[in-house]
Amino acid sequence: MPIHQNRTGRRSAAAILLTVLASAGLAALAPTAAQAATTCTSLTYYKVGGYPGEMHVPTVGWQDGNKTCYLKYGNSNSAVKVLQEALNNCYSQSLRLDGQYGTNTRNAVLYAQRKINDTWAWANIAEDGEYGPQTRAWMGFATFGVNGGPVIPNVCYYPG
Repeated sequence: MPIHQNRTGRRSAAAILLTVLASAGLAALAPTAAQAATTCTSLTYYKVGGYPGEMHVPTVGWQDGNKTCYLKYGNSNSAVKVLQEALNNCYSQSLRLDGQYGTNTRNAVLYAQRKINDTWAWANIAEDGEYGPQTRAWMGFATFGVNGGPVIPNVCYYPG
């Protein structure tokens, strides 16, 4: 075998090795979806087309409209309570509205994620029990009466 072919082979092998190592390093440093977003801490009211009420959606801050946030096991705040209300009203769950993202809330989110994927095959959302932008985009939210009235039973709105 001529020497230049041997060197070319070594260069190719080195290039492949560097590519693999660089990819592995980047993958290890890339944040997960939950790590990349901010925790939901409050809610925003949105007017609902065709209904006299409003829907409540978990957001980063009070009435800030920033829905690009996540909730997961261990979170405890008013955004979790909003999520629990949506799970109870739109996914027939029976969660205590305590604002605690515990095992029951995680299981209810898993149920909603499975139901969404079963209903809309193209949704293809992760079934991980965590609430994030991907789940929010497909999830239904409880609709409340005018001026903070009670939840309108079984009326859900899908903001997309």
